[in-house]
Amino acid sequence: MKPDEIIKKTLPFINEHDCRPLQLEYLLEKADISSDVFFQYFAGVDDLLSEAFSQLCEGANALAEEIDQPSFSLEKLFRVIVRIFKLQFRYRYLMVNLTNLIQSNETIKDKYLELTALRKAQFIHLFSTLEKEGYFYKEKFPGNFENLSVQIMMLSDYWLSHNLAVFGANDIQFSYYSKLIFSTVLPYLTDKGLDAFKNTLDYN
Repeated sequence: MKPDEIIKKTLPFINEHDCRPLQLEYLLEKADISSDVFFQYFAGVDDLLSEAFSQLCEGANALAEEIDQPSFSLEKLFRVIVRIFKLQFRYRYLMVNLTNLIQSNETIKDKYLELTALRKAQFIHLFSTLEKEGYFYKEKFPGNFENLSVQIMMLSDYWLSHNLAVFGANDIQFSYYSKLIFSTVLPYLTDKGLDAFKNTLDYN
């Protein structure tokens, strides 16, 4: 059994815990993995979570690369947001416990800071591209696009915690939160951008 298989088999049982502490014995028993096999690849639960977070980052990077292109559309931005939310849901224990994990796990902290720096640069590039193509107004003050990038990242990283608190674990509102985050671009849209925004929501 390879490390990726161990993560895949244990992840459903990790996600069951929401904010509760993880017990390695429980995870291995539920996933039908022997401790000998587990310790061939992982030092413990923290190590397992670090590797799972690496997988999450790789998936997020692959999706973010789709918005880091010479030409882009608002419709594609919306679809990428939806796909990122579904990816985060697949690793929901990590997202719900993100703050605690960053504070207690240096590996996860380093990966998260690296990921957010990359995402911010990609978003700023995207907004600059949309400005050149006539969908966005020019920045009203220096750093405007950077601020918008951070706002989007804050919302996208913690939407799942809000969902669980407001709607519960059995009602995951992908569409609601995707549209909520997508709407953060509204103040920056030209008439051309507003038409594209409306058309995107009409088809979703």
